[in-house]
Amino acid sequence: MILIKKYLKYIGNLVTVVSIAFVIYAVFKLKIDFEKLANPGAVLILCIGALGVTFTVYFLAYAWKNTLDYLSGRKNSYRDVAFVYGKANIGKYLPGNVMHYVERNLFAAKIGLNQLDLAISSIIEVIGIIIVALVFSAVCAHEELLQAVIRYVKPMYAVILAVLGLLVITAAFIICRKSQRVRNMAKRLTGWKFFKVFVWNLIVYAVVLAILGGILVLVCGFIYDVEIDGTGAAAIITYYMLAWVLGFIVPGAPGGIGVREAILVLLLSPVIGDTVTLSAALIHRLISIIGDFTGYMIALGLKPKEPTEKKQEVKRKGRTE
Repeated sequence: MILIKKYLKYIGNLVTVVSIAFVIYAVFKLKIDFEKLANPGAVLILCIGALGVTFTVYFLAYAWKNTLDYLSGRKNSYRDVAFVYGKANIGKYLPGNVMHYVERNLFAAKIGLNQLDLAISSIIEVIGIIIVALVFSAVCAHEELLQAVIRYVKPMYAVILAVLGLLVITAAFIICRKSQRVRNMAKRLTGWKFFKVFVWNLIVYAVVLAILGGILVLVCGFIYDVEIDGTGAAAIITYYMLAWVLGFIVPGAPGGIGVREAILVLLLSPVIGDTVTLSAALIHRLISIIGDFTGYMIALGLKPKEPTEKKQEVKRKGRTE
């Protein structure tokens, strides 16, 4: 068991190093015009935005802890969960846009979290965030949603998603019939207590997406001097949610880079112009990267200490060998 954890540690460290390399690559890839940031007001917005992004990382970690607490039937330490979430979050910049979910399982194995609970909790989180983004988009920007889906979600993607969905449903049905443990889990995911946890988490996801969209409003209003009223701010936040969900589901985009910005240009350009929209989207991406990296640095300080008993056990085994 100790040997397995040792190798998991090496794999986790390697993935982290590669993730950081891709973060650096992403910053250079953005090709931002930094002249607009060469004033105290813009720097202040940059700092406020980055802190906002960092806050959303640990607010999402709180929602993830709620799900894990319910699935595991015990109260998990927020510090431990936040460490795993904050450290793994940077993995979304790896190609494929889902590597941070794999990293969660690597890091969480070190603190004794159940792998099945982890996998299901990540699926629940993805479903929840997509539901929130799609509901807001469908209610507030249904025409734009249809336009973006037609333009960016290719028929092949739809076929692939449909086939994958069918395979997942079939596999789940077969596993449920053969595994009592899975049947028990399925019952728990349809109970009233889970519904309350899930609804509360949906509120968290909505707040997080609203904060991220609000940062884009600040960038447009204070850095690019766009006049924005309440209706305009709501539209920008809704468009951001739509861009976020499409950037997530389109495969191969690290952290949604490129797709999210393209959708924002498609939706916002008629309102504030191509150049301003693209520039604001790139600045928002830079803010997101800084905020995620700050969240990663904070996570390093949250690393759980190895229990004294385990250390002593390792020492005893080392002496006997």
